[in-house]
This record gives sequence, structure tokens and C-alpha cells, in this order.
Amino acid sequence: MIKRPTRLSAQVFLDLPPVLGHYLENTRTSWIETSPPSGKVSFMGRVGVFEDVESMAVQRRQILQMLGRDRARALFYRIGFEQGRRDALRHLEQYEGNVRLALQAVCVFAQMLGKVVAEPVRFEYDLESNTLYREIALQSCTEATVHRLVTTEPAESVCWTTCGYLAGHTSEVLGRRVIALEKSCAASNKGPCRILARFENEWGEEADWARNAFKTDSIEVDFAARDEQANQYREAASRSNAALQALQRRLKSDLLLDSLIADSENMQAVMRRAKQVAVSDVPVLIVGEPGTGRATLAKAIHLASGRKAGSFEVVDCRSLAASLLVQELAGFAQGAFQGASRGHVGALARANKGTIYFDEITHLTPEAQGLLLRAMEDKIVTPLGSEEPAKADIRVIAATQYDPQTQLAHGKIREDLYYAIAIGRIDVPPLRDRLDCVLPLAHLFMVDARDKYDRPAAQFSKEFKQALLDCAWPGNLRQLKNTIDHSVVFGPNRELGIEDLPEEIISFRSVRPSQELNGDVLRAMLKRTRGNRSEAAELLGIGRTTLWRLMKREGID
Repeated sequence: MIKRPTRLSAQVFLDLPPVLGHYLENTRTSWIETSPPSGKVSFMGRVGVFEDVESMAVQRRQILQMLGRDRARALFYRIGFEQGRRDALRHLEQYEGNVRLALQAVCVFAQMLGKVVAEPVRFEYDLESNTLYREIALQSCTEATVHRLVTTEPAESVCWTTCGYLAGHTSEVLGRRVIALEKSCAASNKGPCRILARFENEWGEEADWARNAFKTDSIEVDFAARDEQANQYREAASRSNAALQALQRRLKSDLLLDSLIADSENMQAVMRRAKQVAVSDVPVLIVGEPGTGRATLAKAIHLASGRKAGSFEVVDCRSLAASLLVQELAGFAQGAFQGASRGHVGALARANKGTIYFDEITHLTPEAQGLLLRAMEDKIVTPLGSEEPAKADIRVIAATQYDPQTQLAHGKIREDLYYAIAIGRIDVPPLRDRLDCVLPLAHLFMVDARDKYDRPAAQFSKEFKQALLDCAWPGNLRQLKNTIDHSVVFGPNRELGIEDLPEEIISFRSVRPSQELNGDVLRAMLKRTRGNRSEAAELLGIGRTTLWRLMKREGID
């Protein structure tokens, strides 16, 4: 075990002891031997090669060009550090663990090898106080000479291998990580090289490049990391582009009737009707099942009209209690009733110069219907508890899922209100009656879902598309969107198949002739009814005997 002293002073390093000094006494040395017949050169029994300065310059130039300055600097430093560490082990062994002789030997043998001519300037080492200060002046440094052959441009510090060599040698001898850096460099044309070695913790940010040199990954790892980063950037760019396109489509859907998907003939008729009413100011009644896009159509009509600069107020008649409908429409003044601690502007006043949309207007109470009719006629509304009327220059767009004539017959809607809002009636067909729209809508929903849930590779298989076309879609567009979201989230991030559809969707597939009911549909329906064949047959619109025959054909027990 090597015993390291607690303190070493500078004076003992200024003059070499005889055991080291004799190496430099003669102008010619016997320590270097050559053997031309065997093609070998050795130094103190260590076989090596002779490499001239110009060859070293060629090597340095190529490394700098291929790796760049930062990576080349790290490589040279690491090479020097490892060389210095190995030489320190030899010196400690040669001088039987004498730390002082081993530390002095680094300059002697480096000079004998033609690397440097080094002169100690200052040396202070205190193990107890955890400090080291070792400064060496290089009257001649081969590495600086080599670098000047590579480039004539002045450089502040280029003796990276030499610094690494001194750092590795001192680290091994003292048993602590040492970093050596140049204070000045001959390559800067400002005098001889001066190297300072200190413990790693004693350096500040100026030594970060040397610290990081030992952490630098191989160039293959670096390239792989850069490739992965580039792939991530490309994927992020793709997602951002998809999100931008989705946003543009969404904005177009909000702003332009022409952008609404209407590939089927009956929906094209709806769009023609919507464009006609949009340019006028007539009230509109939209009739269609829930989820058919009534609200989207209403918003598109508003934004295509002359009132697009005004607000688009939505009143969900089903979500408000009957007692609150009049308050929400008319508004109220502060103190109008118990609990009215502040006033409230009603929806009719908020929609002044704009459009008010009633979702399921048949849920309005008779009182609220009368209030709406008066506002449409007088273009004013008086808030509860106030004598000052508010302006209510509004356009009404209403929607209902029920047959208006039936609702009229049952007194669900006032006759005068019905005829007032039905001037621009539009009937929106259910999704099952506009199959040409299913796949374009599904694709639109999929693009949005891919971006929202980070599933960029999701796409539809042929079977998946056919299943979408076969479904009855009782929930219309809302159900289609939820189905696509479900399939993208829980399916693989690649081509989606029938197995990725929610179970109930297969059982909702349109009723078809019995010969077209395949095993997938039958199994899904039986699973939905928990094996109840009577219920399954009823949902499929076939008899029990037909169901039994189809099950036998498909091999279903």
C-alpha cells in the first residue's frame, strides 16, 4: 500500500535528487534503443514507435476536422490523462512508493521522451486542508508546436494532451482526482506554456470542459441520441402540424358553411337550405335527433350571417328548471326577489345584435315562450324587477328532436311561436341516413384524436371502415366521435381493426338481411344480451328460429 504524505512543500521539487537527475546529465542517453533489423524502438525497455512532429500534426488536423474542437479537446485530454495515470503506476513501482520521487519523475521522463522541457514553479500540497497547487512552466512543449503546424491562428490553450497527462499522473500518485489546465499557452504567441494543477473541487466553471471530458459518450451513442432527438422533433412537428390543421378545420367549421361535411345528397340539401336562411334574418327551426350536429349548424348559420359580429348565446332549455327559464331569458334587477343580491343580464339582452340558440325549445315553459315571442316582435325585454327595458334585437335559431306538429298538437309549443320560428325550418337527417358522411366525419375525428391522445400512427383498416358504415349510430355524430376516441385510445398505435371498436358498436350495426349478419355481429349481440337469444333476435330484427340457424351457420353454441 502506498503511503502518501500529509504535506509536501515546494522547495524539495526545485532541485532534482541524484536518483532522477542523472537521467538528464548526458547529452546523449542510453535509455533509448533502436533495432532496425527487428523494426523496434524502445525506451527503458518499453517498446514503442517513433513519430515525427509533422505526422502528429496530420493526425491532430484530421481529428479536429472529423470531431470538431470540443470533442477533439475532450478526446486528447482523456488520452493524456490515461497515459499519465499509467506512467504514475510505473513510477511508484520503480521508486518503491516514494510519492515525492514519483511526482518529480513525470517531468523527467516526459523530457526524455521529447514531450516537454518542464520547470517547476510552485508546489503546495496539504492533505489535511484538502488543497493542492502545482504550477509548471514548459520551456518547450511539443504539443504546442504540433498545433502551430495545424493552424497559424493564435489559440489560448491547445496543450490538451499534456494537461491531461499531468492531471492523470498527479491524480494517481495522490489518490485524488486532479484537473490540470493551462494558464497561458505558447500557441497564443504570448510566452511559454504554464500549467496549473489543482484538486477538481478547487476549480470553478473554467474547468467544466475538463470535467465533462470524462463524461463524453462515444460518437455512436451521440449520433444515436441525436437521431432520436431528431425523430422526436419530427414527431412533434408532425403533431403540431396535425393540430394546426385540426384547428384550421375547426375554425372553418365554425366560420364557413361550405366546410361542414355534407357528402350525402340529403345533407347537401341541408347545406343549400342553411345558406339560403343565413343571408336573411329569418328565425330558423332545426329539427333532428340529438347528436346530428344541430348546434354546429346553428353556429355556422350565425357566423355566415350579417350578425356574425354579435354574440352567439346558447340556452339549454333542458338543463334549466322551469322556474329559472324566465330569469335566464329576461334577466333581473338587484333585489328583484329574495336572493337577488346583484343584477343579472338575461340571455335575450346579451344576444342583442347577435343570435340566440335554443337547444330543445319544446322544453320552454308557456311563460318563457310568451316572453320570447314578445322579444322577437318588440326587440326589447324588461328584466324582472326593473321598469327599464333592455334592447333585444335578436335572431332566433331553435332546435328540437321531436316532430314539431306532434308537439304543437300536444301543447308543448305555442302555435304563434311555432309559426314565427318555423319560417326557416331545416330538417337534419340522422347519421344512419347519410352514410356518405360517415367515413369523412370519422377521419376528421381520428385526426383530432391522434393529436389529442398522441397516437400519430393510428389509421383505419378496411374492416374497421366497413364496420363504421354498418353501424346504425343511434347516437349520431356524438356517438361516432366517442367511438373513434375510444378506438384510438385503447387500440394499437397503428391500423385499427374491428376488435378495437367498443363492444356495443358492433351490436348497433344496421339491420341487414339475415344472410349478411356475420359471426362478429351475432357474438357481439349475444354478449350484449348476456346470452338471451330472444332479446338478441329482437334487437337484430329477426326471429328466434332465424337467429338459431345463423348461430349454427357460424358455429356459435
